[in-house]
Amino acid sequence: MNISEPVVLYDVNPFAKEGVEISTKFHQTLFYPEFRIQRVWRIQNPILWLHYSLKKKQLSQELGGAGRYPEERQLFHGTFRDRLEPIIKQGFDWRIGKTHGKKLGNGIYFGRHAVGAHEFTDCGGDNKSTRWKTHIFYSKPLQFQSTNHLQASENGTAISDIWSLFKYHSHTDSHFMLAVRVLVGRYTMGKPSLLRPPQFDERDLSVRYDSCVDNVSAPQTFVIFDQYQAYPEYVIEYQHCINNRLRV
Repeated sequence: MNISEPVVLYDVNPFAKEGVEISTKFHQTLFYPEFRIQRVWRIQNPILWLHYSLKKKQLSQELGGAGRYPEERQLFHGTFRDRLEPIIKQGFDWRIGKTHGKKLGNGIYFGRHAVGAHEFTDCGGDNKSTRWKTHIFYSKPLQFQSTNHLQASENGTAISDIWSLFKYHSHTDSHFMLAVRVLVGRYTMGKPSLLRPPQFDERDLSVRYDSCVDNVSAPQTFVIFDQYQAYPEYVIEYQHCINNRLRV
């Protein structure tokens, strides 16, 4: 395992399997042609991937080990353009994500569907989010491929170029969203006062839920309180068009 490799981004072929999967899931609730994906980058951050893998192993051991794994989902996270580089380099930090609110606790928020994450994006760096509603069609959690996030791609963009990539070489009227691997594990209902998940077992103070949700039977929003339970996997650049005109 070589964690000394730099953080890189590389273009995802829209016709390759991973490109089709990301596009399909995104467009389940942000419908084409009103929402148009311009580009998808895959993030390869060896150190963040190592932290995520170790956290997954820890949660597996807490479940008893021997092939027991915590529930893992691919979720969406909308963000402002100027927050992309810190997330790609260092992971998620709830202290700089206060615009997402605290209804379910002081944690990091992720949406099951792209439509929810879109509410927390900006366009052109103006920090103006577009709020709107649409019908949601539900689907089963995505089955993950075995993806190597420890091997840098020769086609990647070096970390020193990431900010200029988003600021100068992407469309100025683009929105950005992240597709994220999240270890949701065992979850329960959240509430505003939470600083960490509630106890799972009242007899053992050390055993807690792994995340909180807005609805236990049909969760749409997940909140984690440990940044290593999430790995930012893809950056999605897209545009919002109405009657073939860009909406910002």
